[in-house]
Amino acid sequence: MEPIAVLESRQGGRVSINYYSGEIKSIASGAKFDAYIASTEDGFSPLGSNRRFLSEELGVSEKEIRQLADWNRFKNSRVTLIAIPTRRDGSCLRGVILAASESSECYKRFAVPRYGRPYRDFYYNVAYEAIAYASRTWGAQRLAISHLSGCNCFHGDIATCNAEALAHYCDSSVNVIESFTFLGDCDISLAHLAGISRLNIEGKTGRHRSIFTETAHHEGHVLVHLDWNHDV
Repeated sequence: MEPIAVLESRQGGRVSINYYSGEIKSIASGAKFDAYIASTEDGFSPLGSNRRFLSEELGVSEKEIRQLADWNRFKNSRVTLIAIPTRRDGSCLRGVILAASESSECYKRFAVPRYGRPYRDFYYNVAYEAIAYASRTWGAQRLAISHLSGCNCFHGDIATCNAEALAHYCDSSVNVIESFTFLGDCDISLAHLAGISRLNIEGKTGRHRSIFTETAHHEGHVLVHLDWNHDV
């Protein structure tokens, strides 16, 4: 675990931002994070390579995780978070959020060509609402996130959007976030995170603008649909 920065919120809190490039199982079991935000990309991806571990910790079958991820990636045209709370007593995780990402069907209308410059509103709002859900609903305090870009297409601006969303959430919430960890894989490197260390130095600009969210409860999971073009 490598410290990247410490964000200081307007509430007086301090959140450590870290980078970790090892096995997810190792730091989750060591209580280094209690909620995980993952892209719905499968195969040779963070979700694909860790699906068995997540299945065991959540008490959810690999098949169910795969089906939910595939639906959100290939069939769902809305920007959606799939929140899966743990069903297993004694789990080191409170839950996993399968987040819309750059390779999702819903992203096509935001960026042309695909894998061009990251669309800020998308990455910011997906990160903000995922952080908010994990914190408010599950009481998670130690969050981890893997890349929400397409494979081999991560951009430093995405990491900065994620950190800005975290900072704005902590500025306005009484819920405590202790740490936020970027899980390094073949996509995220330390170089991508360089912009985060400047957030405190340059000062945070503005505040979070609430967006429209629609929540649908299903057996074993919750869908959170996001729309920042809709009046709250």
